[in-house]
Amino acid sequence: MASGKKTCMAAILAGSVANTTALSADTVVRVPMVCSQGPSHQSLTVTVTLPRAVARGSTYVVRIDGVPSGKISHLGLDYLHDMATDYVIPSGSTYVMGSARIVPGTGTANVTAGARVWNEAGLIRMLLSDRVAAGSSYTPPSIEFQLVASGPAGATLAVAFSEMRLTAHAFLVGDVRTTCEPTPKPYAIGATLVTAP
Repeated sequence: MASGKKTCMAAILAGSVANTTALSADTVVRVPMVCSQGPSHQSLTVTVTLPRAVARGSTYVVRIDGVPSGKISHLGLDYLHDMATDYVIPSGSTYVMGSARIVPGTGTANVTAGARVWNEAGLIRMLLSDRVAAGSSYTPPSIEFQLVASGPAGATLAVAFSEMRLTAHAFLVGDVRTTCEPTPKPYAIGATLVTAP
């Protein structure tokens, strides 16, 4: 890959991935990541809301809130697009079909219009397809989904971060795709204990 692409991605990731400010007062989790482009020591910060314990067979809600990106800028950067984040559904839980949703009124307008969240192959996937222009910032919308505690009493149901992908469009070089994975992978961001019914 050309040096210009690597330099561009370093600046993009510094602004869009290394978030440090939480939106709510629940559990703030900072996930260390290794990215295919950009500087080392990247991280993703999210706020996770879920019950500490639920009775076996009960349905519960998991909410994940993103944080502001800070200003995204670098010489030659036009915009970011197709920012995707994957979360692992816990073993010992069952996803409630159709429950994944974008929480209304969350996130900034420059990413919410095209935002989608869905369940696929044991993952909750969120895609922000809209363009985020250089010089601006964004806050991802919050997502919620429902799970049934189907595991035995005493089981720990851990929601985990799996992967983040984004594409930057830069002057002259075009699209530069980057994948960021947590260390370790997957990385638990919240857990619920199953209790006896």
